[in-house]
Amino acid sequence: MSVCGYLYTPSHAPLPEQELAWLQGRGADPILHDWGSRTHLEELFRRITAGWVQEVLLLRLSDLGDRADEIHERLLQIQHSGIRLSLVTESGLQTPTKAADWIPLLAEIPHQLQSRRLCCSQAQNRLAGKPPPGPAPFGYRREGERYVLDRRQASIVQDFFQHFLLYGSLRQAVRFLEEKHHKRISVATGRNWLLNPVYRGDLAYADGTTLRDTHPALLSRTEAAQIDRWLKRNQGIPRRSASAPRALAGLVHCCACGSLLRIVQTTPRKGKKNGSLYLYLRCQTCRYSLPYTEVLQEVIRQVCEQLPQRAQTLDRQALTQVRQELQAQIQANAERLRQLEELQQSGLMDEASLAQRRYQLRAETARLAQKLEQLPPANLTQTIQTLSIPPFWQDLSETERRAYLREFLRRIEVDSAGAVRVTFAFDP
Repeated sequence: MSVCGYLYTPSHAPLPEQELAWLQGRGADPILHDWGSRTHLEELFRRITAGWVQEVLLLRLSDLGDRADEIHERLLQIQHSGIRLSLVTESGLQTPTKAADWIPLLAEIPHQLQSRRLCCSQAQNRLAGKPPPGPAPFGYRREGERYVLDRRQASIVQDFFQHFLLYGSLRQAVRFLEEKHHKRISVATGRNWLLNPVYRGDLAYADGTTLRDTHPALLSRTEAAQIDRWLKRNQGIPRRSASAPRALAGLVHCCACGSLLRIVQTTPRKGKKNGSLYLYLRCQTCRYSLPYTEVLQEVIRQVCEQLPQRAQTLDRQALTQVRQELQAQIQANAERLRQLEELQQSGLMDEASLAQRRYQLRAETARLAQKLEQLPPANLTQTIQTLSIPPFWQDLSETERRAYLREFLRRIEVDSAGAVRVTFAFDP
């Protein structure tokens, strides 16, 4: 006599390791697990008929069948055998003995079966590369079984992306959208737009899988990588500094107290015409100010001198090797997908197995491509050589300088005497 656990998992679902651990933790041995078929369910009732089972442990009553009448019939068969049936929950073990205990459990069966049917339907849509349930994101509309561009809305989203790519400020892009298109969105919505794989031509599902190039994109891969770099750089910068137009905003710290220096501006006294605007970096704690232009020129000078030397510490050979390995794996997956098409035409694999394998290969390819895009750009050496030329910086706007400084600098430290020390992003 034994305590036998039974678990049913639809064929599309991943391995339920946690649920198996729950059954094992309640003393179930053996655990009969059906994955898509009902082979082990028949084995369970053979064991019950032979008298080898003392107790049956389930997670859900709906695991006993695909229809309510099947489940009721099998429950009666277990009860007529005189075997105890218990349900394993997160809070403990539930063993219904009275009629009142069975009423809520039986009432849950239709809901559990409906939920399973919905999950199976959504899984089939995932395998076919169809969009997930729900309304289409702003900028798209559903047409058949895929997303297509909504021209009016797509132009609004594209303007939002272009403004963020130009200035790197999320709040400024949100305000720009309201001023130009009278489209009011929250900052959280704007961030979701920047991170949403849909606008990159990809579909993301609830199981964490992403399929690439499933519909027209509003962002190119290069623009998407630039947005990811912008968001990553702005994570360690205060909110107002991240959107400030000045190149040194959010980067300069006091080496004595460690506080972030504010950028302040002053205007000439009244009566003076054609006066210039004066910018200062001010430490509120140590109470000193430094001319903004002088600090900026010193930072640019150190970048031109030190950036090529610091860049030599990068292991370019290792980066090249990693890039080549990822590209080789992506190419190998593309070859496997081509072989699957040949197997489908020859009839050597059934359609369900082909769809599942194709889905896995596409998901794996998307993960590899994402890793590849997160690597430093291949033209990093040429970019560093360009940035080491002082006249190059003089022709840039403040916004463009800010983009390059935040890309390559982690921190700038100054003291009250005006001494400047820069820390590069790839410094140890």
